[in-house]
Amino acid sequence: MKKIVFTLFIANALSAQSISLLKDINPGANPSTPAEFFNYGDKLYFNASNPTYGNELWSTDGTPEGTNLAFDINPGTPSSLPISLMNYNNKLHFLTMIGTTGLYSYDNVEGAKLVSSGLSTAANLLQSNGKIFYRLNNKLWYFSDNAIHDISTPVVITGQMGAVNGKIVMAASAVAGVNNAQIYVYDGTSVSLLKTINPNTTSNPQNFFYSSQLNTLFFSAGSNTSGFELWKTDGTTEGTVEVKNINPGTSNSFPGNFRQVGDKVFFSANNGSNGTELWITDGTEAGTKLVKDINPGSAASNPSSLTELNGKLYFLANDGSGEARLWESDGTADGTKLTLELKPGYANFVLGKMEAYNGALYLSAKLNVTNGQELYKIEFPTLSVSDINKKSEMVYPNPTTGDIFFSGKDYVSYDLYDLNGRLLNQNVKINGNKTHLSVPNGNYILVVKTNEGTVNTTKLIVK
Repeated sequence: MKKIVFTLFIANALSAQSISLLKDINPGANPSTPAEFFNYGDKLYFNASNPTYGNELWSTDGTPEGTNLAFDINPGTPSSLPISLMNYNNKLHFLTMIGTTGLYSYDNVEGAKLVSSGLSTAANLLQSNGKIFYRLNNKLWYFSDNAIHDISTPVVITGQMGAVNGKIVMAASAVAGVNNAQIYVYDGTSVSLLKTINPNTTSNPQNFFYSSQLNTLFFSAGSNTSGFELWKTDGTTEGTVEVKNINPGTSNSFPGNFRQVGDKVFFSANNGSNGTELWITDGTEAGTKLVKDINPGSAASNPSSLTELNGKLYFLANDGSGEARLWESDGTADGTKLTLELKPGYANFVLGKMEAYNGALYLSAKLNVTNGQELYKIEFPTLSVSDINKKSEMVYPNPTTGDIFFSGKDYVSYDLYDLNGRLLNQNVKINGNKTHLSVPNGNYILVVKTNEGTVNTTKLIVK
């Protein structure tokens, strides 16, 4: 029989992950403060500062030598401050601050090119219907066909914007200088009031987040009856409704930090009893729940930098220890757990934004006295394959269409890896002798554990 070895480089879930400084972009104690992370092509792009180039566009392929300045848009030490990165027409587009705000494009062939200047105070870039929309001088504009276009806007845009079903949703007021922001919509023809959420005073809609899986635009807004709570819209008046009054009565839950994982959306909110903690929603009142009280009682864990990787949520949270810590969640209380101590014992840490790229997490952080806020890489368990015993008889059928049965009664949990050694599912409990694998067709490595701690492995084909 052919023999295959699967060597695990993991001892347990907490110690398996590792964090390292990827590159000291601004050498020494001064920070480069990486931010505005965005996956484009085969690299992760971001802005960062150093004394040679100022704040400019950088990229990484996940290695120190592959982490470099992408383009010095404002030559020399002055900064261009690229923000609002997005992929538009297969090129990276972003705003810069060179004199006045300008819209730039970038690719590996042509580098960075100015596509529209004189945008002054442009903000809130988003895409819809093949156009880039933005707010400029409190009015709605868009960029298309290498030109900018002014949309006749009978309101004053006072805050953020979002897009759903080909419509642009925005916080706006009918009268300049009057604090009465409600939710308005541009349907491709004109701008009109979508809904009066808080009559006679502002509802201040903000934190717009579009869920592609649910085809829903979530946001937070305030009313005299519910306080500042979770809302959603599909771009219609009847589809603009409060999802849940999380903090009962007129108190505020302040929902924010939205992130989609599968068909659920995670976010942070305060229900008045548990402080600001991790919540989850499927867009219904019943499906909007507290995931876990990470910092027990009324204290807040303040989840931040919510990021999806391999079907799980990773985020930063304060469990009351005073330590910099990375957490993970599958949407359940039991599956929400501490993953990594980022820097045990260092009290003056600074944690910034985090993003997933190519099977790892990238974090902007200050974690020691030597370096400023720099770019760190968090790596996850890998599996290497060589030449020992393969126990293909422990599961059947193999190949499978998704349902598998375990031949032994003492199997308690399993881990699933792809053939690149990336961990996809970890410590999944086995109830009975049957389980379903929700993974795309392909070849995988199944690592099954017994109640005595024995580990058996096999190659599994899902078709």
